Amino acid sequence: MRRFKIDKVRNGEAYLRGQEARHALKVLRLKKGDEIIVFDGEGKEYLAVISAASPTSVKLKILEETNVNRDSPLDSTLYMGITNKVQKLELAIQKTTELGVKRIVPVICRRSSTAQLIKNWEGKLRRWREIAVNASKQCGRTVIPEISEPVKIEEIEDSSDLSFVLWEKGGKSFKDYQSYSASSVSFLVGPEGGLEKEEIELLKERGFKPIYLGKRILRAETAAIAGMTLIQYIWGDLG
Repeated sequence: MRRFKIDKVRNGEAYLRGQEARHALKVLRLKKGDEIIVFDGEGKEYLAVISAASPTSVKLKILEETNVNRDSPLDSTLYMGITNKVQKLELAIQKTTELGVKRIVPVICRRSSTAQLIKNWEGKLRRWREIAVNASKQCGRTVIPEISEPVKIEEIEDSSDLSFVLWEKGGKSFKDYQSYSASSVSFLVGPEGGLEKEEIELLKERGFKPIYLGKRILRAETAAIAGMTLIQYIWGDLG
């Protein structure tokens, strides 16, 4: 059954608006009387039926709350160095959302040359959040990960139980931390070309532990996906 994102349920009713309404009506050709699954992005999912439709919105009657929980118990954060090719960051957002990340913070690093020129992030944030919504719909999540406004690497302040930074030139393996208990884990991946040594030293001062993912050099988006997979496997709910 198709899943859609809604806002709050009020008095047993909800609405599909904007892109969600257009997708339901124009693409899927749904109509009055059709049943769908909807979720509010904050942990609740419902069975609903279409009670009315207009060109810009779809009115829903909530039939029942489904009481599912497909989200990871781990509070995980991905700090993603902004790459110069926007598709790489978009792929990382999509796939780590499927893996259960709770928060994604785009980071402007010294090698994020394109990002340093951008003054207004509103359009890109809208696009990134839309990707997170669509990935959540596809994988069955009921909580949509938070996509924060970009921050400079010097501005990062992290309070997770464990914080890691990917560094291909040194550090330990995730295997070395398997015995550590943690309810919150952060992972920072640099842009193309990786992080500079000064950036690594800055992060180490703030509690980030250098980590490596093997002998091969991974693309930034691949490293983000691989790192989040291992984090969810060790401390989350994969496997």
